[in-house]
Amino acid sequence: MEFHEFGRKDAPAVLINHGMMQHWKSMYDLLKPLAEHYRLIFTAMDGFYEGSGPFTTFADQAKQIEDFVRANYGGRLHGAYGASQGALLLTELLTRGEISIDNTIMDGCYVAHQGWIAGKVTAWMFKRYKNTGRFPAFIHIMMKLMGTKLNDMMADLDKSLYMQATDETVNRNFIQNYTYRTSKEIAQWPFMVHLWCGSKEPYALKSHRELKKYLQQYDEIIMDGLGHGEFLLKQTDDTCEKIKNTLG
Repeated sequence: MEFHEFGRKDAPAVLINHGMMQHWKSMYDLLKPLAEHYRLIFTAMDGFYEGSGPFTTFADQAKQIEDFVRANYGGRLHGAYGASQGALLLTELLTRGEISIDNTIMDGCYVAHQGWIAGKVTAWMFKRYKNTGRFPAFIHIMMKLMGTKLNDMMADLDKSLYMQATDETVNRNFIQNYTYRTSKEIAQWPFMVHLWCGSKEPYALKSHRELKKYLQQYDEIIMDGLGHGEFLLKQTDDTCEKIKNTLG
């Protein structure tokens, strides 16, 4: 895993986790105005940056973050923001409870265990797109379940996806993502968690229901009429302002 830091060293430290198949630089391009207020720490998950080995596990990615935060920030962060898979990785961090994060924002978190078959099919679709430039027709069903349309997302996908990921990385990453289960150990997390998603995201809404069974402190915001990732990608200035107002 790589860590890329921006902003004043004495500013409050905020962790930023990218989404599935996403390059960390695309997250930086979206959220760089926040560097005026925070010390931003952008993670680059294994398998999704130049020169990286293959993706490992979410537990291993979380441990690498823990080691970095302990070594550089005394084991405590002011805040964290994760989009999609980045929010899943935050779930793993909170479940492990090895570092402290005063406020955590999970935007479009998917931890509802969609299943091994769904993971295999989706990995196949993305490998086909990565290797041929074309999605199979089945992608439209997947997009519908995410509350959006492929044509609406293509421009954003082309800018944000890390197309050099190996097939091994895609297989490992997608299976782990789609089979991840919320653990009851997350109930031991004592800090505030903010759950964000669009009203057109059935799996994120299901994930919220799972997380709310256990979280001690949470605030839920459902954004009317939005699908997966649309708030971040299409209302980026509003997203930055909302993150700043939420983290303080």
